[in-house]
Amino acid sequence: MRLFKDKESKKRLERWFGRQWVNLIMLATRFLTVERARAFGRIMGNLGFYLIPRHRRQAIRNVNLIYGKEKSKKERREMIRRTFIHASCFGWETIYLYTHNITDGKVKGLVREVKGLEHLEKAMARGRGVIGLGAHLGNFPLLARRLDTLGFPSTSIMRQMRDEKLETIFTIMRERFRQRSIPKLPVSRAIKESIAWLRQGNLLMIYVDQRSGRGVKVDFMGVSTPTPTGAAVFALKTGAAVLPIVNVQDGDGFYNLLIGEELPVVKTGDQKKDIFLNTARFNKAIEKYIRLYPDQWFWFHNRWKGVKLNEN
Repeated sequence: MRLFKDKESKKRLERWFGRQWVNLIMLATRFLTVERARAFGRIMGNLGFYLIPRHRRQAIRNVNLIYGKEKSKKERREMIRRTFIHASCFGWETIYLYTHNITDGKVKGLVREVKGLEHLEKAMARGRGVIGLGAHLGNFPLLARRLDTLGFPSTSIMRQMRDEKLETIFTIMRERFRQRSIPKLPVSRAIKESIAWLRQGNLLMIYVDQRSGRGVKVDFMGVSTPTPTGAAVFALKTGAAVLPIVNVQDGDGFYNLLIGEELPVVKTGDQKKDIFLNTARFNKAIEKYIRLYPDQWFWFHNRWKGVKLNEN
């Protein structure tokens, strides 16, 4: 007997449960310290590894595809378990900061080290805007707030959630993190607003690590896969500088904001070729950080959709 009449009914129920879970964490974190919130996150992450088979299967597939020849089955399984724990801790920690009215002091206390700030300062000084290459790695909402405390407000392009009530919650949350955003849809308006933001000499964060059906196929983690081209298109269009920016956790539970050196933008005069070459280069730059901190990346996303294991 089928539990759901159609896929949409199942998705509606999943969204409802997701909303209730967020509301529950919001209520719980009001009475917790950040250390206790992280502790609950670790417990829930361990449970999630066993109780959320859909995400576990996707993570297993992705990790097997990328690390199948490098790591043993035991090592891959442990890596996935740590990924669940990190994702859960990240969620609890982020909601804790939201419910406790995050301050600049708290942000600086959590993100203790900023490495490579001189690269961003040099690029911003040109006045042509900067494209920050980001990834769903570490604590990326906290990245925007830490940049803001350094005097570099940023914005990013975001797709709105289908659950309007949950989108409202996350919109308020992003505002408290000073995580400004440009709606991804309609695309034409998103492009126009992004270019205008860069031409004003501002910082635009673009998260290049997720799949894009409209993108170009380039190598990512050793596998050719469709990749978003926005960063390359905007860099070629505006002359903005491009450099990777990530916020990753160290062994003590605090974060390091890592700003890489500026990446040269290839300009051959062939637009199609330039978009391909720059997209590939930008992908490689962000891949380096994911490989350094694999437990902190979002392996649950279907990044290599349609790729078979024997194609690696």
